[in-house]
Amino acid sequence: MPEINLNGKRIQYEVNVRRVRYVRIYVTPEGKLWIVSPTKKVEQFLKEKENWILSKLQKIEEAKQLSGFPYLGKLYQIRMGEKFEIFDEIISLPKGKNLESMLRKELKSLIVPIIHEKAEYMKVRPKKIFIRKQKTRWGSCSPKGNLNFNLAMLALPMELIDYLVTHEVAHLIEMNHSKRFWKLVSQFHPDWRRKRKELKNWWIIIHNNPIWKQILEGER
Repeated sequence: MPEINLNGKRIQYEVNVRRVRYVRIYVTPEGKLWIVSPTKKVEQFLKEKENWILSKLQKIEEAKQLSGFPYLGKLYQIRMGEKFEIFDEIISLPKGKNLESMLRKELKSLIVPIIHEKAEYMKVRPKKIFIRKQKTRWGSCSPKGNLNFNLAMLALPMELIDYLVTHEVAHLIEMNHSKRFWKLVSQFHPDWRRKRKELKNWWIIIHNNPIWKQILEGER
Protein backbone atom coordinates (compact mmCIF):
# COMPACT_ATOMS: atom_id res chain seq x y z
CA MET A 1 0.00 0.00 0.00
CA PRO A 2 1.47 3.42 -0.96
CA GLU A 3 2.43 5.94 1.71
CA ILE A 4 2.77 9.70 1.88
CA ASN A 5 4.63 11.88 4.37
CA LEU A 6 2.48 14.68 5.79
CA ASN A 7 4.21 16.90 8.34
CA GLY A 8 6.53 14.06 9.35
CA LYS A 9 3.73 11.50 9.64
CA ARG A 10 3.76 8.57 7.25
CA ILE A 11 0.22 7.76 6.16
CA GLN A 12 -0.94 4.81 4.09
CA TYR A 13 -3.58 5.36 1.45
CA GLU A 14 -5.49 3.39 -1.16
CA VAL A 15 -6.55 4.75 -4.54
CA ASN A 16 -9.68 3.58 -6.31
CA VAL A 17 -9.44 4.71 -9.94
CA ARG A 18 -12.83 5.55 -11.43
CA ARG A 19 -14.30 7.69 -14.17
CA VAL A 20 -14.82 10.75 -12.01
CA ARG A 21 -14.10 14.43 -12.59
CA TYR A 22 -12.71 15.24 -9.17
CA VAL A 23 -10.56 13.55 -6.56
CA ARG A 24 -12.37 12.62 -3.36
CA ILE A 25 -10.77 11.69 -0.04
CA TYR A 26 -12.40 9.54 2.62
CA VAL A 27 -10.88 8.97 6.05
CA THR A 28 -12.16 5.75 7.61
CA PRO A 29 -12.92 5.66 11.36
CA GLU A 30 -9.77 3.54 11.76
CA GLY A 31 -7.61 6.29 10.23
CA LYS A 32 -7.05 4.95 6.72
CA LEU A 33 -7.17 7.13 3.63
CA TRP A 34 -9.33 5.97 0.75
CA ILE A 35 -9.17 8.05 -2.42
CA VAL A 36 -11.47 7.98 -5.43
CA SER A 37 -9.64 9.51 -8.37
CA PRO A 38 -9.46 9.50 -12.19
CA THR A 39 -5.72 8.73 -11.84
CA LYS A 40 -3.38 7.01 -9.40
CA LYS A 41 -1.23 10.14 -9.16
CA VAL A 42 -2.75 11.78 -6.10
CA GLU A 43 0.31 12.77 -4.03
CA GLN A 44 0.10 16.48 -4.87
CA PHE A 45 -3.61 16.58 -4.10
CA LEU A 46 -2.99 14.92 -0.72
CA LYS A 47 -0.32 17.48 0.12
CA GLU A 48 -2.75 20.28 -0.72
CA LYS A 49 -5.26 18.70 1.68
CA GLU A 50 -2.63 18.09 4.38
CA ASN A 51 -4.24 20.21 7.10
CA TRP A 52 -7.67 18.67 6.52
CA ILE A 53 -6.29 15.12 6.59
CA LEU A 54 -4.18 15.69 9.71
CA SER A 55 -7.16 17.28 11.47
CA LYS A 56 -9.28 14.19 10.75
CA LEU A 57 -6.53 11.85 11.91
CA GLN A 58 -6.09 13.88 15.10
CA LYS A 59 -9.77 13.39 15.95
CA ILE A 60 -9.33 9.65 15.47
CA GLU A 61 -6.27 9.59 17.75
CA GLU A 62 -8.24 11.49 20.40
CA ALA A 63 -11.09 8.98 20.12
CA LYS A 64 -8.68 6.09 20.64
CA GLN A 65 -7.51 7.64 23.91
CA LEU A 66 -11.02 7.68 25.40
CA SER A 67 -11.66 4.97 27.96
CA GLY A 68 -14.97 3.51 29.03
CA PHE A 69 -18.21 2.59 27.29
CA PRO A 70 -20.22 5.29 25.46
CA TYR A 71 -23.90 4.99 26.37
CA LEU A 72 -26.54 7.67 25.72
CA GLY A 73 -23.87 10.29 25.18
CA LYS A 74 -21.86 9.59 28.32
CA LEU A 75 -18.68 7.60 28.95
CA TYR A 76 -19.04 5.06 31.75
CA GLN A 77 -16.41 3.06 33.57
CA ILE A 78 -16.89 -0.63 32.82
CA ARG A 79 -17.57 -3.48 35.20
CA MET A 80 -18.35 -6.95 33.93
CA GLY A 81 -21.46 -8.50 35.48
CA GLU A 82 -24.40 -10.78 34.82
CA LYS A 83 -26.80 -8.09 33.64
CA PHE A 84 -26.89 -4.61 32.14
CA GLU A 85 -26.98 -2.02 34.94
CA ILE A 86 -25.79 1.52 35.64
CA PHE A 87 -24.48 2.71 39.01
CA ASP A 88 -23.54 6.41 38.96
CA GLU A 89 -20.40 6.52 36.76
CA ILE A 90 -20.13 2.74 36.34
CA ILE A 91 -21.89 0.54 33.81
CA SER A 92 -22.21 -3.21 34.32
CA LEU A 93 -22.01 -5.20 31.09
CA PRO A 94 -22.82 -8.91 30.68
CA LYS A 95 -20.59 -11.08 28.54
CA GLY A 96 -21.22 -12.56 25.11
CA LYS A 97 -24.50 -12.45 23.23
CA ASN A 98 -26.40 -11.41 26.36
CA LEU A 99 -24.96 -7.91 26.02
CA GLU A 100 -26.04 -7.51 22.40
CA SER A 101 -29.51 -8.84 23.19
CA MET A 102 -29.93 -6.42 26.09
CA LEU A 103 -28.67 -3.48 24.05
CA ARG A 104 -31.17 -4.29 21.31
CA LYS A 105 -34.01 -4.26 23.83
CA GLU A 106 -32.78 -1.00 25.33
CA LEU A 107 -32.58 0.76 21.97
CA LYS A 108 -35.95 -0.50 20.81
CA SER A 109 -37.61 0.64 24.04
CA LEU A 110 -36.15 4.10 23.48
CA ILE A 111 -36.91 4.60 19.80
CA VAL A 112 -40.36 3.00 19.41
CA PRO A 113 -42.18 5.80 21.32
CA ILE A 114 -40.26 8.41 19.29
CA ILE A 115 -41.14 6.63 16.04
CA HIS A 116 -44.83 6.58 16.97
CA GLU A 117 -44.78 10.26 17.96
CA LYS A 118 -43.12 11.41 14.73
CA ALA A 119 -45.13 9.04 12.54
CA GLU A 120 -48.42 10.24 14.04
CA TYR A 121 -47.45 13.87 13.44
CA MET A 122 -46.43 13.17 9.82
CA LYS A 123 -49.46 10.91 9.28
CA VAL A 124 -47.40 7.90 8.21
CA ARG A 125 -46.95 4.39 9.54
CA PRO A 126 -43.80 2.26 9.19
CA LYS A 127 -44.37 -1.38 8.33
CA LYS A 128 -41.56 -2.93 10.36
CA ILE A 129 -38.78 -1.71 12.63
CA PHE A 130 -35.39 -3.41 12.66
CA ILE A 131 -32.31 -2.99 14.85
CA ARG A 132 -29.20 -3.92 12.89
CA LYS A 133 -25.42 -3.80 13.19
CA GLN A 134 -24.73 -1.50 10.25
CA LYS A 135 -21.17 -0.64 9.21
CA THR A 136 -21.74 2.46 7.09
CA ARG A 137 -24.91 4.21 8.22
CA TRP A 138 -26.96 5.14 11.25
CA GLY A 139 -30.26 4.11 9.75
CA SER A 140 -32.27 3.64 6.59
CA CYS A 141 -35.80 3.52 5.23
CA SER A 142 -36.66 0.87 2.65
CA PRO A 143 -39.02 1.42 -0.31
CA LYS A 144 -41.40 -1.00 1.45
CA GLY A 145 -41.65 1.32 4.43
CA ASN A 146 -39.41 -0.60 6.82
CA LEU A 147 -37.18 1.40 9.17
CA ASN A 148 -33.69 0.15 10.03
CA PHE A 149 -31.65 1.56 12.90
CA ASN A 150 -28.05 0.95 13.86
CA LEU A 151 -27.53 -0.71 17.24
CA ALA A 152 -24.68 1.75 17.85
CA MET A 153 -27.23 4.56 18.17
CA LEU A 154 -27.41 3.56 21.83
CA ALA A 155 -24.07 5.29 22.36
CA LEU A 156 -25.52 8.66 21.30
CA PRO A 157 -27.12 11.46 23.33
CA MET A 158 -30.91 11.35 23.25
CA GLU A 159 -31.19 14.47 21.08
CA LEU A 160 -29.17 12.75 18.34
CA ILE A 161 -31.22 9.56 18.66
CA ASP A 162 -34.37 11.66 18.29
CA TYR A 163 -32.89 13.37 15.22
CA LEU A 164 -32.00 10.06 13.55
CA VAL A 165 -35.46 8.64 14.18
CA THR A 166 -37.06 11.81 12.81
CA HIS A 167 -34.80 11.61 9.76
CA GLU A 168 -35.86 8.06 8.90
CA VAL A 169 -39.56 8.61 9.60
CA ALA A 170 -39.45 11.63 7.28
CA HIS A 171 -38.16 9.31 4.56
CA LEU A 172 -41.54 7.55 4.65
CA ILE A 173 -42.81 10.72 2.96
CA GLU A 174 -39.73 11.79 0.99
CA MET A 175 -37.26 9.04 0.04
CA ASN A 176 -34.69 11.63 -1.09
CA HIS A 177 -33.05 14.60 0.63
CA SER A 178 -35.13 17.26 -1.09
CA LYS A 179 -36.05 20.66 0.32
CA ARG A 180 -39.38 19.20 1.37
CA PHE A 181 -37.59 16.45 3.28
CA TRP A 182 -35.41 18.88 5.25
CA LYS A 183 -38.43 21.09 5.90
CA LEU A 184 -40.10 18.10 7.58
CA VAL A 185 -37.02 17.35 9.66
CA SER A 186 -36.63 21.03 10.58
CA GLN A 187 -40.03 21.05 12.26
CA PHE A 188 -38.48 18.92 15.00
CA HIS A 189 -34.78 19.66 14.55
CA PRO A 190 -34.10 23.11 13.08
CA ASP A 191 -30.43 22.60 14.02
CA TRP A 192 -30.10 19.41 11.97
CA ARG A 193 -26.88 20.63 10.33
CA ARG A 194 -25.14 20.83 13.71
CA LYS A 195 -26.41 17.41 14.65
CA ARG A 196 -25.15 15.87 11.42
CA LYS A 197 -21.67 17.18 12.26
CA GLU A 198 -21.89 15.80 15.79
CA LEU A 199 -22.88 12.40 14.41
CA LYS A 200 -19.66 12.27 12.39
CA ASN A 201 -17.64 12.74 15.58
CA TRP A 202 -19.65 10.09 17.41
CA TRP A 203 -19.14 7.67 14.52
CA ILE A 204 -15.38 7.99 15.05
CA ILE A 205 -15.71 7.50 18.82
CA ILE A 206 -17.89 4.40 18.50
CA HIS A 207 -15.75 2.72 15.86
CA ASN A 208 -12.63 3.25 17.95
CA ASN A 209 -14.19 1.96 21.16
CA PRO A 210 -13.01 -1.63 21.80
CA ILE A 211 -16.32 -2.92 23.19
CA TRP A 212 -18.53 -1.29 20.57
CA LYS A 213 -16.19 -2.58 17.87
CA GLN A 214 -16.52 -6.12 19.22
CA ILE A 215 -20.30 -5.82 19.37
CA LEU A 216 -20.67 -4.43 15.85
CA GLU A 217 -18.20 -6.90 14.35
CA GLY A 218 -19.88 -9.85 16.06
CA GLU A 219 -16.90 -10.78 18.23
CA ARG A 220 -18.59 -10.32 21.59
